[in-house]
Amino acid sequence: MKAASPFARRGRLVASFVVCLVAFSALTEPSAAEFPCFQRHTIDAFPAGYQVAVADINGDGRPDVIALSTDANRVDWFENPGWQLHPVARTEKNIDLAPRDLDGDGKAEIVVASGFYFSESTRGGAIQWLEQPAGASTNLWTIHPIATDPVVHRVRWGDLDGDGRPELVHAPIFGPGSQDTVAPKPSHLWAFRPPRDLRTGAWTVWKIDESLTVLHGIHVSDLDHDGRDEILTASFEGIHRFDFEGNGPDGRWIKTQIGRGALPKSSAPGATRGSSEVAPGNLAPGKPFIAAIEPWHGELVVVYTPGKPGELWHRRVLDDTLDQGHALVVADLDGDGRDEIVAGWRGAGGGVAIYRATDDTGEHWTKIPLDAGITVQGMVAADLNGDGRLDLVAIAGSSNLLVWYEQRR
Repeated sequence: MKAASPFARRGRLVASFVVCLVAFSALTEPSAAEFPCFQRHTIDAFPAGYQVAVADINGDGRPDVIALSTDANRVDWFENPGWQLHPVARTEKNIDLAPRDLDGDGKAEIVVASGFYFSESTRGGAIQWLEQPAGASTNLWTIHPIATDPVVHRVRWGDLDGDGRPELVHAPIFGPGSQDTVAPKPSHLWAFRPPRDLRTGAWTVWKIDESLTVLHGIHVSDLDHDGRDEILTASFEGIHRFDFEGNGPDGRWIKTQIGRGALPKSSAPGATRGSSEVAPGNLAPGKPFIAAIEPWHGELVVVYTPGKPGELWHRRVLDDTLDQGHALVVADLDGDGRDEIVAGWRGAGGGVAIYRATDDTGEHWTKIPLDAGITVQGMVAADLNGDGRLDLVAIAGSSNLLVWYEQRR
């Protein structure tokens, strides 16, 4: 019989509330350290939400919220403050979005990946950038095609070669010819370079890797502070890091495995394994960690810390009680110089929890329940109200909710 998790659920939390908790212990002795309060606010009763992002859309210096629905075929942005809804697109089967100011006017454009058909690896897969309308904010945005690649799943911006211009990293969950998770083919981990003239030029393809299957999560940021962004991937093969070394055609991608992820629980075709979501953090200066949800759509919150050079990183399971884990954020929420992990799940009514390290080794953590009864699909951290404190924004699918958790002290 499976042993009870130290993070067994302690009942449903009130749906709208202020959470001001003293961190209770999960793997360590009880801690008396106070943690920030979070007050949940509803932005919108958004239908079947799947992904969320934050960017300044109207150039007023405030971060706005962009929400995406797969089943309702909607992309909308919500103006900060007040959260007035503005339509963006009504493209079909949307799956991800990546905002960025591409033309330097202080207002973000939005890349949208749509046409997501999980079990049809030769259909759909539209990648496009959306241009704001010149007229009334009730008008839909102009769609400009970038590329087509079936089962497109994640898009993220990053300066991969350090030339000061961003590339769009693109990762389908499956490759062509796949039979979903039962017989997956390698995914296209590619990047697209924007043309100088966004409206008339063609985006060029930069092929990075074609070896990973069920490539569910990616993270793009400058992990080693070398002026170039690296890519972390979460797939059936675990967690990998991709670094571009050299310059131009003489450069090459270095692929390094961080961890193998979770082992399959059976030998049946399509048995879940590996990793699903990935995000980096720091326990202290010079002490990195990588957080993950495992396996694919899994129940585990996992932390990896560096081992000896050339070896896989040490893996620690922090929690095994999630039901369809699907959202992962790593950020320093309390400003103590040590990053926290925030995980959201969408099964069994859903929920959100924060995991806080109590030392700089990554050995000891506490868990703080944040919310329950909210089926979280996607989540980001941002300072929405300009008070210098990070807040959280979450989108919930079957709960039909778009909310933000305001940090209060």
